[in-house]
Amino acid sequence: MSAVYDLYQPSESWLHRLDPRVKLLFVLSASVVLLASRNVWVMLATLAAVHAALWSARIAGRRIAWVWRVTLPTMALIAALWVALYPGRGPAWVEVWVLRVTTENVAEGLAMALRIGALAFAVFAWLFSTDQATLVRSLVALGMPHPWGLILAMALRYLPTMAGTFRVISDAQQARALDLTRGNLVARAKAYLPIVVAMLITALRTAENLSRALESRALGAGVRRTYFRQLHYRWVDAVWTVAIVVATGLFLWARIAWGVGAAPLRLVP
Repeated sequence: MSAVYDLYQPSESWLHRLDPRVKLLFVLSASVVLLASRNVWVMLATLAAVHAALWSARIAGRRIAWVWRVTLPTMALIAALWVALYPGRGPAWVEVWVLRVTTENVAEGLAMALRIGALAFAVFAWLFSTDQATLVRSLVALGMPHPWGLILAMALRYLPTMAGTFRVISDAQQARALDLTRGNLVARAKAYLPIVVAMLITALRTAENLSRALESRALGAGVRRTYFRQLHYRWVDAVWTVAIVVATGLFLWARIAWGVGAAPLRLVP
């Protein structure tokens, strides 16, 4: 399966053995902490913690580098726009017309950019260490209706299949002298029409075969579904659950009571 759609990297690390529901709890808790904070050091600490978890789980460095390549343009754009659109207080480093660069707005822009990176890495840590079937089972175990979980599983399963079909059809049509690069945008869009027609026919055939397979397995019969592989919530998962909840609660208490993380550079204003 293509790595573009299947981000899971098999391993036997502690992160891979952790219950997927606990990893989802970490993603939600990290999101709450990051969204409640505007501090550069909180963002850097979260990034460092997630990177340490990924490295200890033996996630390939090329995958971590891929996440940075994907997120860095957005992070740089957010930091630049924040500095340009939100003039900060205090002495200015540069002041040209409406542009006013200060220590405050540079720190805030950096914090907002690092927040995007930290959120992305928290989510990818979950996806890198959880295979698609286990991910869907965990969501169903948390209360997602079984048909919704089935739809998600089929979407994850057939995305790479349809992408591969598109590449095969495109290569076959170009081998028959179809030019997809000539002309303006409208002409190039029209050139894709033979590929789109073939893709629609393939998608309809796949949908018909899939519907017959689901019908033969009594989908919608109203019975409780069982699973060959069950999720097991161990004592280690319970320890991690308590640790995540306590750490998140302590941070939110410190944020409300003392203002920790409210300032861009100082932990306590």
